[in-house]
Amino acid sequence: MRYIIVFVIVMVASFGGYLATYLGAFKGVEISEAQQGPFKTLYIEHVGPYHKVNKVIEKVEKFMASKGTVCQRTFGEYLDDPRQVEEARLRSRVGCLIEAMPTDVPENMKEGEIPASHYVVAVFTGSPGIGPLKVYPRVEEYLQQKGLAKTATAIEIYEIHSITEKSAMTTTYLFPVQAK
Repeated sequence: MRYIIVFVIVMVASFGGYLATYLGAFKGVEISEAQQGPFKTLYIEHVGPYHKVNKVIEKVEKFMASKGTVCQRTFGEYLDDPRQVEEARLRSRVGCLIEAMPTDVPENMKEGEIPASHYVVAVFTGSPGIGPLKVYPRVEEYLQQKGLAKTATAIEIYEIHSITEKSAMTTTYLFPVQAK
């Protein structure tokens, strides 16, 4: 019986270690300040849990593919703080960063722009799914240390470097702040 318990503990610990490594829990976060933008966007407004925006982003990607354009970089602009707003009411804008507006855009998609601004920029090569646990706390520390205040909502830009290797992804987090 003791061997079974030890085996189960070792298996759970091994799986936990594998999962943490796969998601990028041990990867660092690079934080800096930079002038970024403007970025043209094609997006869909989403209301609901933030972890369910991937399917909405895929709709925009499929539309762009039908127009012969690949979405090199997708984005999510998260308008509400999940600590203050009920999950079912969280608002976001998600879609693709584009060079030019395609023709015959469906009614549910909108053209927009992420304005040029001074941003705190965080770059993370792990899974965006752990960004709220890994990146956001580090950025909050950085903002406090530098005496900066966010002036608008967070924007996440997702870039997949290799379709065959899903772990080859970079997420760039933009937090607009008042320039010094």
